[in-house]
Amino acid sequence: MATRSPYNDRYKVDQKGKTRRSASASKPKRGIADLTPSDSPKKKAAAKKPWWGRGPATNPVAVVEPTPKMKQLRKLWWVLWGVSLLIALVIVLVGQKGGPYEAYVSLAWGLWAASMAGAFYLEFGPIRKARIEAMEAARKGGKPPKPDGDKKAVPAVKDAGDRPAPGDK
Repeated sequence: MATRSPYNDRYKVDQKGKTRRSASASKPKRGIADLTPSDSPKKKAAAKKPWWGRGPATNPVAVVEPTPKMKQLRKLWWVLWGVSLLIALVIVLVGQKGGPYEAYVSLAWGLWAASMAGAFYLEFGPIRKARIEAMEAARKGGKPPKPDGDKKAVPAVKDAGDRPAPGDK
């Protein structure tokens, strides 16, 4: 513990009659001028510097609507996670009881690993690529990319009554 200075105002004899819960009660109070924001650049730079991390986001990220391709991939991802959970449950139950099905535990472990690997592949492969494409499209202000389907674009057909524009031939 640090040595207390006898020259500090808090420990002088004339304040002996004051009852206080902590030493902060006898510390000098801040003036009103200290509470107002200043225009000096040093204080602004010090205020913006975070203690850890990158600080608050200055530009919030736009919400990206999931495309049909992303929805389809996410459904498959959920199916793989559900299958892996069911297989893990079967492994635990068969491992506790033993019996004639104990020989299939190694096969179940292989199926579990395959379903988990498939889920991780989808998450870090196609789903991530689709999400990045949708974010790029949202950043450019366009619509998210349409899924590749069997539907082909049909060119617009002019009606017979339409007149060509003055510059068209």
